[in-house]
Amino acid sequence: MNTKDFRKVIRVYFAPKLHEVGFMGTDHHFVKTTDNHFIYTLVIQADKSGGSCVMEMGVHLDFLPNSIGEFKSSNEITTYDCEFRKRLDKKANWFKRFFTVERERWFQYGETDEDAIVTIDEMTQLFLDQGMSYFSQFNDPRMITSISLAEIIARSKKIEDFGAPLDSRLVLLIARTHKFLGNDRDAKDYAQWGLNNIGEAKGLIKDFEAIGLGSF
Repeated sequence: MNTKDFRKVIRVYFAPKLHEVGFMGTDHHFVKTTDNHFIYTLVIQADKSGGSCVMEMGVHLDFLPNSIGEFKSSNEITTYDCEFRKRLDKKANWFKRFFTVERERWFQYGETDEDAIVTIDEMTQLFLDQGMSYFSQFNDPRMITSISLAEIIARSKKIEDFGAPLDSRLVLLIARTHKFLGNDRDAKDYAQWGLNNIGEAKGLIKDFEAIGLGSF
């Protein structure tokens, strides 16, 4: 089965389940807006060679630009715009884990509609169990500002569970969130840390400097 035909099956069997939990979308891009500034996204990413796919989740804050500095409305945002990203794929058991290559953990379309429906049932259960649990972490912008510099330096498990971006981008995101919430001093402290530890991320210097000067 090719990707075009698999997406037809998604529209019938997968999309309605996402609609039940508040997502909009039809075949491979889905988005859910919340009343706490978070936007949840899901993309069903097809293997460029065909025959399989994987689910990629993303979380965006509606008052921030996307990962390349553009502001987009909620109906334009996709997972590829998000700083927080997490993949949902098939998990190998303890034995297969050592012998399973990455592509074998993708979801196989199968040859027939019946095969595709079995795959989509598996994807649906995984998303409703683990995907919704992932999104539930993002329920208040203050959970972003609660991330400490010590946790960033240590790359704590919490940060890994969030699917957070690397240090400089994460610090910028936290500084901007502090600024949005009116925590100007904290915003400047994070921005200054970002400047002091800029490393190779020199393209972010102007963004950190803007926060230091009181801009967003």
